Amino acid sequence: MKLALLALGSYLLGSIPFAYIFARLFKGVDIRRVGSGNVGTVNVFKSVGIIPGALTGIADFGKGMLAVMLARFSSCDMPSAALLAVLCAMIGHNWPIWLSFEGGGGLATFGGGLIMLSASSALLLLGLWGASYAFTRHKYLSSVFTCFSIPVCLGIYEGSWTYFIFGFSMGLTLAFKQILAWIRYGRAQVGEVS
Repeated sequence: MKLALLALGSYLLGSIPFAYIFARLFKGVDIRRVGSGNVGTVNVFKSVGIIPGALTGIADFGKGMLAVMLARFSSCDMPSAALLAVLCAMIGHNWPIWLSFEGGGGLATFGGGLIMLSASSALLLLGLWGASYAFTRHKYLSSVFTCFSIPVCLGIYEGSWTYFIFGFSMGLTLAFKQILAWIRYGRAQVGEVS
């Protein structure tokens, strides 16, 4: 029962659409209808401004951190509780109930949770993304590669099948959104050319 409540609470926490809120407050726009249409930090930066973009990034990052804290204060002693909380917060961010399930990509929320769970793994994944981007010069390809590296990094670095399984679920959640964004970007490029 505690785990079910933790999962629900983390999902609802992740569902708070800070990108939508700050875009409305600062510019009076629906972030889903401007720029890339993504309900996330980068779109707020590009379409609304630096300050609301920074606030969105901090708030979305904070959702992941708060999910871990929620797990720790919920008396769920299972090691998987915090991982479940982060995963549910990411799902909430990506598919928020308040916005008809139109959300962001979940990277900031994942990052906030991972910093709390395994800062060294977070740095390793950031380094992997940087190396991949330096080699490919392709944002989406680098992101998808890094997403699929998450279970390996977490499983090996933490020496735990629990981390591997949750890492796989988190990586899949992130990769799905990154691939959708990559497809949208490709269509936009084709539209500009034609």
